[in-house]
Amino acid sequence: MELHIRRLRYFMDLLETGYHHALHPDPLPRSLRADRIALGIDVPELDAVPLWSVKQRDGAVAIPFVEFIVTQISRTLEAIADDAGLSGSAAGEDLILARGTLRRVLEQASPGSATAAPDLPRLGDIFLSGEILDEVCGPKGLLQTIAGQCEALLAVESVRPGH
Repeated sequence: MELHIRRLRYFMDLLETGYHHALHPDPLPRSLRADRIALGIDVPELDAVPLWSVKQRDGAVAIPFVEFIVTQISRTLEAIADDAGLSGSAAGEDLILARGTLRRVLEQASPGSATAAPDLPRLGDIFLSGEILDEVCGPKGLLQTIAGQCEALLAVESVRPGH
């Protein structure tokens, strides 16, 4: 489960870094390349996500490969729930609700993409409202909540007998 949580953290950090770079451009944004390589994610295009993230005047933000990133977060949440045996539990329900919010992001990104999200990144200017991205990537957003839940699961997992 630790590997799933590290993978989840990478994709969440990637989405947050792209969002924050679009809001506050920096010529040298935080690089997640070492994390990507350590996790064996062979998609080097993801290294450019922060640099290519932009904000429009109306507050909408384009994060490259957002469909792919959100899909990976959602799939990893599913794998974590399965590994931890959370079906029917309160923690499992929280992860299901989080996946529902992520589906909304995908649906806003590209109608129909919530059911047919790409297995490989697609480059395109898909602008999402600042409000929904703040709900997901903001300081008290969904990604922070998910991170806390998963860290708690990891702590419980580490004290269980046989782990």
